[in-house]
Amino acid sequence: MAKNLIPEIIKILGVELFEEFKVVSKDGSEQICNFTMRGLFVNGNNYDKKLLVEILCGDAEVVKLPWKPREGQTVHSFYARGISSVLEVISFVWVGSVVSHQALVKAGWVYKTKKEAEAALPAVAKEMGVKYEL
Repeated sequence: MAKNLIPEIIKILGVELFEEFKVVSKDGSEQICNFTMRGLFVNGNNYDKKLLVEILCGDAEVVKLPWKPREGQTVHSFYARGISSVLEVISFVWVGSVVSHQALVKAGWVYKTKKEAEAALPAVAKEMGVKYEL
C-alpha cells in the first residue's frame, strides 16, 4: 500500500490539516480551501484534483489566512495587571460572541500558544508605553 503524502504536502505548503487558506490561480481567481487526509477541498466539501495539481505544479499560489480561534479553544493574549498596567500573558477559552475577545483578534493580540504571546509581548508593551512581565 502506498503512503499518504498529504502530511508532507501540507508541511511543504506551510499549512495544517483542516486549516483554511486561499488559493490564487494564474488567472487571478481565488478560492478558500483546506486539506484533509483525503485531499484538497474547496469551500469545505468539494474535492478538487485539478486545483491540487495546479498547486503542485506551481500554477497556483497558497496564501495563508489570518489565524482565527475556534469556539472553546484555549488561546493566549495580554492582560494589564494593577494600577500600573503591567502587561502579562494570560490564557483563556475563546468564546466568539464575547466582544472583548473579538476586539483582541482585531488588534492581532490572540495567539495559539503561550510562547507566541510571550514573543509578541515586548513589542506590544513598547507600542502601548507600558511595562511588561514574562
